[in-house]
Amino acid sequence: MLTLYGYENNPRSRIIRIVVRNSIDRNVRNDLLIYIPAKAAAEGIELHHSEVIPRKNIGVDTYLAFFPLSKGKIPGLTGPNIEITESLAIATYLAKLSNKSRLFGDGSLEEEATVLSWMSWANQELLSTLATWFLPLIPNLTRPAPYDKTAIENGKATSLSMLVNLENLLKDRRFLVGEWVTLADIFVAIYVSRGLEWVLDEQWRSSHPAIMRHFAMIRDWAPVKKVVRNFVLVKEETPNVNPYD
Repeated sequence: MLTLYGYENNPRSRIIRIVVRNSIDRNVRNDLLIYIPAKAAAEGIELHHSEVIPRKNIGVDTYLAFFPLSKGKIPGLTGPNIEITESLAIATYLAKLSNKSRLFGDGSLEEEATVLSWMSWANQELLSTLATWFLPLIPNLTRPAPYDKTAIENGKATSLSMLVNLENLLKDRRFLVGEWVTLADIFVAIYVSRGLEWVLDEQWRSSHPAIMRHFAMIRDWAPVKKVVRNFVLVKEETPNVNPYD
């Protein structure tokens, strides 16, 4: 049996949970919340899901026992003959177990490499940059991100510039790679959703129709709807003030 370690609202965990459809068993084992087996939304793979929330210190000690090199960063995956972290590695492994949904494209090396390039960009650049803007503004965390007003403003400026480039690229595309939904689309849309939750407000959304069209397509895709029933969209940008003062 495969077990995914993460939590419901974490964007990297959500990407994996587009393959993982969960229902919760409220039994606690080894300080982790264990989810009952569920069929993967896109690939039909059965997994358990164990809750780990690093910034609330939930499940971290047990998680680190499995993955001492992770520094507590999620997600992680364990199963017969496999123990891995990093969302790209986990998504790749799960997508290729049966390849029912062809999440790496048409099978050519070129499309697979292009999908992987988008996944890497979204993971290393898009989410990381957006996080410098919104993450310090999230309240009620046990281990909040450090607050630095200037750094947040710089993160905002870099994020907005990056998203302008994405908007221009998506104007003439339905899918980022090929002719159907791939992991490229999933990674980009789910990471954009994290910005939509906290800082990309109604005014921003109205001026970025191509990104919002792409996001809506992924939001309404059946495997995504099985995992995220409703995405939170902020009405007004979260102001740049320390939520812990």
